[in-house]
Amino acid sequence: MAVWRDHTQVLLGGPKLRTVLAALLLARGRVVSDATLTSLLWGELPPATCTAQIHTYMSRLRNLIGPQAAVVRQRPGYLLRVSLDTARQAPTLEPPVTVDLLEFERLAGQGREAARTGDAASASELLREALATWSGPVLGGVTDSLAEGERPHLEETRLAVLEERIEVDLALGRHVDLVPELVGWVQAHPLRERLRGQLMTALYRCDRQADALSVFQEGRQALAESLGIDPGPTLRNLHQAILVGDPALAAPVQRPLADTRPEAPGPLPAAPADFTGRVAEVAQLTELLTSPGHRSGPPAVGAVIGMPGVGKTTLAFQVAGLVSAHYPDGQLFVDARGSRPDPLTADDVSVEILRLLGADEADLRGPEDRRSEVCRRRLIGRRTLIVLDDVVDERQIRPLLPSIAGCAVLLTSRARLSALPGVRPVSLQPFSSVEAHALLQSIVGAERLAAWPEETRSLVESCARLPLALRIVGSRLAARPQWPLDRMTRRLAEPYRRMHELQIADLSLRDAFASSYDRLSPAAQRALRLLSLLASPTFSTWTAALLLDHPLDVTDDVIDQLVDVHVVDLDRDNGGGQSVYTLNSLMRSYVAERARTDGNIRERRAALERLDQPAHTSFGPVDSAGIRSRLRQGNAVPCGR
Repeated sequence: MAVWRDHTQVLLGGPKLRTVLAALLLARGRVVSDATLTSLLWGELPPATCTAQIHTYMSRLRNLIGPQAAVVRQRPGYLLRVSLDTARQAPTLEPPVTVDLLEFERLAGQGREAARTGDAASASELLREALATWSGPVLGGVTDSLAEGERPHLEETRLAVLEERIEVDLALGRHVDLVPELVGWVQAHPLRERLRGQLMTALYRCDRQADALSVFQEGRQALAESLGIDPGPTLRNLHQAILVGDPALAAPVQRPLADTRPEAPGPLPAAPADFTGRVAEVAQLTELLTSPGHRSGPPAVGAVIGMPGVGKTTLAFQVAGLVSAHYPDGQLFVDARGSRPDPLTADDVSVEILRLLGADEADLRGPEDRRSEVCRRRLIGRRTLIVLDDVVDERQIRPLLPSIAGCAVLLTSRARLSALPGVRPVSLQPFSSVEAHALLQSIVGAERLAAWPEETRSLVESCARLPLALRIVGSRLAARPQWPLDRMTRRLAEPYRRMHELQIADLSLRDAFASSYDRLSPAAQRALRLLSLLASPTFSTWTAALLLDHPLDVTDDVIDQLVDVHVVDLDRDNGGGQSVYTLNSLMRSYVAERARTDGNIRERRAALERLDQPAHTSFGPVDSAGIRSRLRQGNAVPCGR
């Protein structure tokens, strides 16, 4: 939910004002009662001053929209007065305002009317324009009450229009162009039978009868496993028609799109409307990807690296949106799944890129070296940006980096990618205190944070200024407007509850950290578990060596593994083999949790005893009288000297 005036975004603040505006717009000129607004804003526990607060929100809304804003008090509530623009037959405000949802509905209605009258070409164009008004998930940044009530039917409307547009394109004989698109939609909505039937039809018309039948079997299995039902009669009848080669399924004469070149893929998903900070990083990457030298010289390759939850993908989407005009032939997005148990191979990634470029089945099934050549050939003469998200390491993407002038690649990874030639990655760190406060304010609201200044500072530090943690905490507070901030502060202060508190819906800091921890070697996992015993996040090489009972060179190798994947950061090097490292406080909390479930009690006890008693470690004698307090604070200890 965002407002723009003269190409500049209007700052709406927290979710309540966004919710008020969205509710008024969705009412389409009808009155929204005070009771409805109260329920949307505060749920079942409204404050005693809810009526006065609603009045304040309406006043702020008038100021934000403009001096002639038509926010009208009409009992029992408020309305946003609209007038009908007879030239466009679309509701607008006075002064003129464009609402993307109303524009979508206007274009979709015209497209349906064109299809009804038999003008398939016009219907296809109008329905495409309608779908192009969508830039991401609907109603972001409003309260859960409004989003949960409105989002399902809006998303359903969008999918219905998509299915109608595909049906028109099939009637125009565009089945070849539709196959890659339909594969993606069926994967995203495996239980939607109309999309699956359209994919089966397109495949059959491409002389791929076996693939069409395979798509039906996959759909039947998905329905049985998820719902315990069989496909409906329409899909079953289509399956039977394909089996017998029904002439009614034959493809019509193809009427290509006006542009004979392949449709430009993209755009990529948009960055959140409340994207915060990262000014220097955005400037650096934007300059790299828009440099005139890359139009005729080597392609630009940018990389964003950092620990889990630091905002790498969000930054990539923000930069991709800013430079999109420089890549008119499209933007490709591939999730390389580097943080998951089954990351894509380099060949898998090349297949995904070819699918997005509209390659036919022969190219997709060809030899691996031929697929790389097909990729390069299809990119010749095009200005395309490829975003490879969640790259596991250099080997996964080295064969995929294009050698075609005019194209560019933007990578994100938890690895440092230091072995890629000519690439200087942008290393993301947690937010500054100012940026962290700004993100929290954009989600929770300035007024609420201002009422709890000390608790706000405590929340920022409890989240270690990590963007994902801040977004989770902000979202939980926004969904519970009746909560005082100190309630969340107290919850986060309990070490054993911290990871439990840092999750909401599909956002989970525990899952983000687990995906990095589980990919570590057993030795690196053990090192992390023991390092979590230290009271301080900062520790030296000597401290780690004593704690792990390893020689210094072995300790360096293990710690380097942790540094390479941004689990541990190198703070400074004091010389003489004495490096100082930092373990993020939230990562320490997570690893301590894993130590309680995965670790060995005797192993932890032995490590603590090495900190507490004089001992001979494997790297020499240690005089540790009184050493425990020093080591648990992470201070350097000259072990073995």
